[in-house]
Amino acid sequence: MKFLVDPVLAYLLLQVAGLLVVRRRNIGRSRGIVHVLLLATLCLGVLATPLLGRGLKASLVMPPASGWALTPDFIVVLGGGYGQGKTVEEDSLNAESEQRVVEGVAVWQRFPEARLVLSGMIKYNGRSDNRHSQLMAEAAMARGVPASALLPEPRSRNTREHPLEVLKLPGVTEGAPIAVVTSGEHARRAWREFCRHFQHVRTNAPPEFQSSRDWQNSIPSAAALSANTSLLREWVGILPH
Repeated sequence: MKFLVDPVLAYLLLQVAGLLVVRRRNIGRSRGIVHVLLLATLCLGVLATPLLGRGLKASLVMPPASGWALTPDFIVVLGGGYGQGKTVEEDSLNAESEQRVVEGVAVWQRFPEARLVLSGMIKYNGRSDNRHSQLMAEAAMARGVPASALLPEPRSRNTREHPLEVLKLPGVTEGAPIAVVTSGEHARRAWREFCRHFQHVRTNAPPEFQSSRDWQNSIPSAAALSANTSLLREWVGILPH
């Protein structure tokens, strides 16, 4: 019953109730405005449902590559962020970065001759620009990847810059087969950006957790609104610029 105290659900219920009261007491042009506000509230309610999130995520996730017989020369793990601790030693990868590194190591274990590229930079005061890729490297080595197989790329700040900075690394060429490891909902946009600069690109993503199909998936929540907003941003990023 925790959903009953969700702020988004409470706001939507109060908004609808208030607009219905106003609608009953107003006529003419004012009633038309109320109808528009009711429609906007309904759209916000739909946007805040986990059910819509399932559909958005399904539309973004790319199907597994088939017929891709090439062995990747480089496995590029795209960083998803890290948390800054009180000290450098207390810095830690967030869950998204951790999952991507785990998947990247799993791909590398299938192709141990490939180099594992750890891509991404986040600026924090008091931290070096390579701290993000350093944390990913530590996580990869903890899972058995030797330092000689790692290739840090600590300059790219976003999806568009990832392939540009990877292309500057030693030994990387446009014709090199590339396996890009990122989150499922980010794979389509990442694949598109890498295909602008590389001839052979495939994507790999960590397995997605499937939520249960129960009636609560139709109830708006703040968490679903935040997640769905991020998914919509992925589609905006895919649109032609």
